[in-house]
Amino acid sequence: MEEDMREMSYEELGALCTNLSKACSKQLRSEEAALFAQLSDYYQKKSKRELGRSFKDLSALIEKDLQEGYAEANLIASEQNDRGTLRALVWGEKVTKLLKSLLMRYEKQQGALLEKTNVYVCEICGFVYVGDVPPAVCPICKVPSFKILPVVKEVV
Repeated sequence: MEEDMREMSYEELGALCTNLSKACSKQLRSEEAALFAQLSDYYQKKSKRELGRSFKDLSALIEKDLQEGYAEANLIASEQNDRGTLRALVWGEKVTKLLKSLLMRYEKQQGALLEKTNVYVCEICGFVYVGDVPPAVCPICKVPSFKILPVVKEVV
């Protein structure tokens, strides 16, 4: 069991706290949600962003997740007979494949891909939709469209 223990990076801690904040918010625990959001902000500010990474680098990391990460996680969840985790992994793998495809399109089209259109994200599974109106039902996790939220575009 000890070999499974390791220190988490600031990025991982930030993502974990973001997810805990969202979970608390959904449970109407606003005070806890706000505290986890503060922790997430703290860890995100402490993280070291790697500059100069290419689409090729990102694509390689995504492919490694698809080939190794999901296989390992599925094996562990299967051994534990954890159906909820297995379902979430199916969703995650589908979304990861779609995001990889979207990144490849963005690499070719750059800003033109997102110009004069909207981007939506399913808050349940992470499905990303680029277009004017999101689908009536998420094609990955089957939740209704009110769970598919618009991404606010900001000038960087």
